[in-house]
Amino acid sequence: MLFDIRIKIKNYLRIININKTQGWTSFDVVRFIKRKFNEKKVGHLGTLDPMATGVLPVFLGQATRLIPLFNDVDKTYRAVCKLGESTDTFDAEGRVTERHNLGNLNPEQVTKAVHTFLGPQKQQNPAFSASKINGIPAYKLARQGLKVPAKTRSVIFHELDVEAVDLPFVQIRIHCSKGTYIRALANDLGQKLKVGAHLTSLDRLACGKWFKSENSISIEKLQETVTENNVPWISPLELLDHLNTIVGSAEMVVSIKQGRRVEVLQQNWTESGVKMTENCVIESETNSVKTKVVDSCQNLVAIGHIMWENEASYFHPIRVFV
Repeated sequence: MLFDIRIKIKNYLRIININKTQGWTSFDVVRFIKRKFNEKKVGHLGTLDPMATGVLPVFLGQATRLIPLFNDVDKTYRAVCKLGESTDTFDAEGRVTERHNLGNLNPEQVTKAVHTFLGPQKQQNPAFSASKINGIPAYKLARQGLKVPAKTRSVIFHELDVEAVDLPFVQIRIHCSKGTYIRALANDLGQKLKVGAHLTSLDRLACGKWFKSENSISIEKLQETVTENNVPWISPLELLDHLNTIVGSAEMVVSIKQGRRVEVLQQNWTESGVKMTENCVIESETNSVKTKVVDSCQNLVAIGHIMWENEASYFHPIRVFV
């Protein structure tokens, strides 16, 4: 891998949607981005296994402080499973542990079995996974031949669309909650059909509604990029379009930068903003009115919430970016 093309740009909130190449770890991508853009602080959303490809949102510098806002977003994948073989890792990189003849198994039976996983499920973590046992990643114990205690997690499969069945392979489009192991789904499908199965390929198509294959860029194409104008940066305002917006005056920005609350006047709201009322704030005691502040140049200043106090509305900053 070559990392000799570096770009230094002024934008302090840089977000890019990488389409990860097979064979790269998520950390390989982070390391590449750090060197290319001369940035020390880089983070990503949702780890992908080396064999997986697809959407890997990457946040640079101050933008890494936005990551917690998107940790809970749903994911969409396209997976291919091979029926008739189980592996110790639940994917094609593992050791085959069982082989079964598919017998009279047909596509209709496979599709019906897949659909039984729709909705909330209790999923067992793979032994070869990053989930921790007494502070130690499970895969480290598994690699030493030690028994890994079974741990389960609650996941939700919102959609399971069987796109093709060409036995022994089945291709599924999956819309699921965060923290879902798709290779565990492959293994569970094999158990359901009593023939065993493992994951042979995985492509992440989307993270939430903002990060999709359509607005991603491959590592190969990014390696060829020499000017910032050719980098498809994603605007933080685009990611925060679900928040109310306040246009802050210069004085407001200074106060927010110092971590102080500021009074919000009606003229500070954008057209999509909501006029604050006492009733609105009463509702926000359990669900605060989430708001972002931008300056006159539409740069993100802070995110926080609005509170109604003494007949006036105030913005309380939670994360400040200036």
